[in-house]
Amino acid sequence: MRSFAKSALFLCLFCLFPSASYANLETPQAVTLAWDKVFVSTAEGIDVWLRINVVGAAPTEIVELKFIFQTASQLATANDDYVPTNWPSGTKGVITGLQRFAYVKIDILNNLYSEPIETFQVELRSDASGTVISGQARATVSIARSRLMNPVVGYLESCIHVGEPANNTATSAGVIAPNGGWCNSDFRNEQLLAVDYYRLKPSSNGTITIRLENTTRDQHDLQLYLYYLDGTGQYQFYQQSTNPDQQAEFITAPLAANSNYLISVYWERSSGSKVPSYRLNADWR
Repeated sequence: MRSFAKSALFLCLFCLFPSASYANLETPQAVTLAWDKVFVSTAEGIDVWLRINVVGAAPTEIVELKFIFQTASQLATANDDYVPTNWPSGTKGVITGLQRFAYVKIDILNNLYSEPIETFQVELRSDASGTVISGQARATVSIARSRLMNPVVGYLESCIHVGEPANNTATSAGVIAPNGGWCNSDFRNEQLLAVDYYRLKPSSNGTITIRLENTTRDQHDLQLYLYYLDGTGQYQFYQQSTNPDQQAEFITAPLAANSNYLISVYWERSSGSKVPSYRLNADWR
């Protein structure tokens, strides 16, 4: 009954949304705005950042592109699974000058009961006659269960993978839970020098200890890096652990509350045909 009500609510909201201005993403006639990704995954309690890109602007071109982003429920319910934008006006933003992207944040809530994976959408709309939205106007966000409610074959998996090659970019990284145990992953069907990204956002000040265990150390060398998100929306280098000869990697670093960090596992060298695999762990104190 609850799922039926959620579906009915989404259909109602879909009808009420004003139509967005579209352009052809392949051959834009003017400078436009577009979602960087239209499918994004997160987990309960882990806020999601969506990137909006400027498309078609010359490197020295000054822009002023005004936009609105508006959430719409599907199986996920506003104020129960995520914090919605204002209705019906949405939340406004602008990209100006030589800026070529902007991040918008949707707060994801943590439920005290078990739920299946649920989704909601975020629509990108124009807020000025000179702003055109290109490509798909709606991004879909899927919310998986909290780590504490996500047993995998008898043990708790500490990370959620968004699927290869999606976790190979910072903006579509997987997520890892501090104090959640080991995260098991690999570089199957990927090329040498590939990178897997995992993001985390602590709710209080503290110290993180990140451990990378290379489980194919006889043939591959993996390295560990930590980045932070600065005020301009760019990830900056923070710390690294690059032990030689396929040794395990280890980083300990202080983290600030409500700041965004990115862990990267880098496949640096290979001497055999095994699929590179590893375990990743993040302890928070």
